[in-house]
Amino acid sequence: MKVLIVDDNPLFLELSKTFLEVFHDIPSDTVDSAREALSMLEKDSYDVIVSDYDMPVMNGIMFLRTIRDKRINIPFILFTGVGEELMHQAIENGANSFLQKTGDPKTQYSELSKRILQVMNSSTDLNPGS
Repeated sequence: MKVLIVDDNPLFLELSKTFLEVFHDIPSDTVDSAREALSMLEKDSYDVIVSDYDMPVMNGIMFLRTIRDKRINIPFILFTGVGEELMHQAIENGANSFLQKTGDPKTQYSELSKRILQVMNSSTDLNPGS
């Protein structure tokens, strides 16, 4: 399993990668923009995309729409500090899950790792043999 984490905050990317890899044994690559993520998706394969919403040039919903328009059906988790009003917009545009960033890193990354495994398992259930 490999996760692609997209966020314009370098500290958040480093924390995310560390928590997922060290504490939850989930390998991940990090990029700081949706454009860079699109480039990575052309070169490598990922099992789950975890993306922030509030990023310059292309926000998380625009990024999600772009990959869905390209028929990229990798499970997508919108992981953001922006309020829950975005949840419906994310789901309507093809997100598999939505998670708000909270103050406690241990709690938020434990929840994120659970969500990653959930969307991976539900994606595998929908696509047996993949």
